[in-house]
Amino acid sequence: MTEPHRRPMARIHIESRECSPELLERLTGATYFPERLLGPALVGTVGRAGGHLMYVTAPSMIDVTEQVDYYLGLLGGGVRATGAESMRRMRGLVTITPIDDDSTRWLSTKVLDPVNPQAAEVRRRLRDFTALHRAAGSDVRLSYFEPSEPLENLARELGIPGNQPAAAHIPLGTKHSSREIFAAAGVPVPRGTGVCYDLHTLAEAIARLAADGVRELVLKLDSSAFGGGLGNALLTLDPHIAAPDGEGTAERVVRALPGAALMDPKLSWHEYVTLMKETGVIAEEMIAGEPLLSPSFQGRLTEHGTVRAVSTHDQVLAGNAQSYQGCAFPADAAYRSQLVAHGLRVGEVLRERGLGRGGFGVDFLATRAGAGWRLLGCEINLRETATKHPFTMAAALLGTAPTDDGRFVVDGTEYVYEASDVLMDPRYKGLRPSQLIAAVTGSPIGYDPVRRTGVVLHMMSAVTEYGKFGAVSIARDRAEASSLMAELRDRVAQLAPLG
Repeated sequence: MTEPHRRPMARIHIESRECSPELLERLTGATYFPERLLGPALVGTVGRAGGHLMYVTAPSMIDVTEQVDYYLGLLGGGVRATGAESMRRMRGLVTITPIDDDSTRWLSTKVLDPVNPQAAEVRRRLRDFTALHRAAGSDVRLSYFEPSEPLENLARELGIPGNQPAAAHIPLGTKHSSREIFAAAGVPVPRGTGVCYDLHTLAEAIARLAADGVRELVLKLDSSAFGGGLGNALLTLDPHIAAPDGEGTAERVVRALPGAALMDPKLSWHEYVTLMKETGVIAEEMIAGEPLLSPSFQGRLTEHGTVRAVSTHDQVLAGNAQSYQGCAFPADAAYRSQLVAHGLRVGEVLRERGLGRGGFGVDFLATRAGAGWRLLGCEINLRETATKHPFTMAAALLGTAPTDDGRFVVDGTEYVYEASDVLMDPRYKGLRPSQLIAAVTGSPIGYDPVRRTGVVLHMMSAVTEYGKFGAVSIARDRAEASSLMAELRDRVAQLAPLG
């Protein structure tokens, strides 16, 4: 038998985002999150490797044929340039498998629904796809976004490997566990507390930080179910909170806590306290600095027991510095090597704690320290992160992997990119993916496979209902990447009145 990496490739994608269901209801366009990795899967599995792809979505994609053709045409400069016969061949390798369910339930829940006949049909197709390609000698695998017991069980039933850490290790991705792992890896962290499950214990822990001069804090629900910073709250303590006037500091903190600014605007303080009793909460010193950056490291634990660096990014956060909106690749060279070293050490600790395989991400805060930079561990994501889809898209289009120092270099030319998941405006509502595709394909900003630069769209179905989509702009320097993204916004703004 040939080696696994030499065998034909067949991939099933069920990219279920399995954070709090209540949180998914509040994240704009979250029902379309599973589409984010469609483009990279089509370009990488089908366009580059000539493999078969089954991609499951729910709800159904809008303008599905146009979207598939758009991605399949990227390597050849568009559908026409690719050629009719080549396009027909590639289309035959793709199976888009939809479920007509626009609820905010997890995609895995929709696929495994025991009473929905459409879900039962999808599961039959998954079994048939697996059996057909296994019989043909293909390397068949299941790709999903994060550790998931339901999808682990499905992979086991299908008899194929998944690509994520075992769901039993999900607790390693909590905020408190992240701090413990950082400590074991020798990575510094902001001053903070242990896990607290009631207001009085939290207030006492914060009082000890206040006595040490901490006045600005971030409260974090201790759960991996709250992504995008929406489990956080910002607390500012009065300068006189620890004044020795007979009243205890903890009592002052208890009175101050309801004034914390919740990052999820649809949560009340009472609801936050209820969640705290269920999951626990930690408090950390709010790090200030100018500039204050948020670099991130993405790594993978391989099936051979090693830890591998995958990529680095500088994250783009919302104005509250808590919520992810996009990223730039690679992270700044001034601290990139330090970032990789910290990330690899975290990966080694995860491996020592039993993590066998799969992706993980490590977020940091970067502040100036004299002439250099100081990195502080922020949190560990025991899953793929929001940087995966732009990274895998850029790698597939460029046909390369990062260099040892974390750059994309092709034929002596370096390439960078900027990505956003929140190209959003109420005026975009009503537009269709086909309009977005037409606006960039063949235009000066569309991806050019000869020059290897341009804009690539993702998560397009969300634009019709929510006025939101994403894109990655691949360029030869940061200025060009930013310029491409700005022109994309201008072009879509011109379409908006038609929506």
